[in-house]
Amino acid sequence: MAKYKPIRFYYHACYDGDDALDLTTIFDRVSTLYENEDEKYTFKISDVYYTLERLKRPTDSNNFYHIVVEELRDFNFPTRTRVGGASLDLDLAEDEFLGERMSALYDGNNHIFMLQVNRNSISTTKFELFLSSVLEKMGNHIDLRLPVILQQDAERVANSFTEVKSIAVGLNQSSNIHGTFDIFSAFRPQIGPGDSELFDATIILKAKKDGNGKQFLPDSIAHEVLAYDRAGMKKLEIRGRNDSSSRLETVDIIENKLIDVINFSYSEEGRTLRPDSVFEEMKQKYSESIHKVLRNI
Repeated sequence: MAKYKPIRFYYHACYDGDDALDLTTIFDRVSTLYENEDEKYTFKISDVYYTLERLKRPTDSNNFYHIVVEELRDFNFPTRTRVGGASLDLDLAEDEFLGERMSALYDGNNHIFMLQVNRNSISTTKFELFLSSVLEKMGNHIDLRLPVILQQDAERVANSFTEVKSIAVGLNQSSNIHGTFDIFSAFRPQIGPGDSELFDATIILKAKKDGNGKQFLPDSIAHEVLAYDRAGMKKLEIRGRNDSSSRLETVDIIENKLIDVINFSYSEEGRTLRPDSVFEEMKQKYSESIHKVLRNI
């Protein structure tokens, strides 16, 4: 059975202070240098090493650059094991690390980044700091800013969905909702003097395809959730589409971050996500979403 890993991608504008920044010339220089150098650019940020694993120039007219940054971890290693067998420690030398790679797409025409966001890995803030270090190494003193692009019409888009695949709601003790996602009414009366009155909950309601091919939630649930009081609501994401011919998209109602999600199959990728394969999917998704991205800058 194929295993799938959903990976999130955020979109970021690129600025030098308050001015739009074109990084194509600098990226071309770094890419040329990398073709002739064996040593990778490595920088220490908050006591963690990060390496520029690759920076590839565009190979077609889309003008998309591929940047791969690798976080080097030297603690909390996993073990090697077999089913029914003994676990063995990873016997790494002192100068060896575990690497966690992150891919970035840079649109050289519109000066926009599409960043791969891995759980417990490289954050977009660390990517910005790392890229600033690369620019400084190249002799460029730039006040780099990569603000996340917000979806100004997120609520309108969510309300337009006619087919809803999943809803994720994050709540805390201040929430005051009633209906499908109200899980607090049952246990609030049970909180005693010795119990904490602070709590968080994340609820994900996801439709699965049944034997008749039906695979979506009732529209009424999405409309109910969108009408909730937002007090105490930390997260509200709705994934759906507005007709059967369009692709599913995820909308972030609380933070309004422009999001795309790609499901990678490990039956095709093997045991790890290969950056080249990730980038091919990123190019396709970015090309499909560019109108949405430019609309919200």
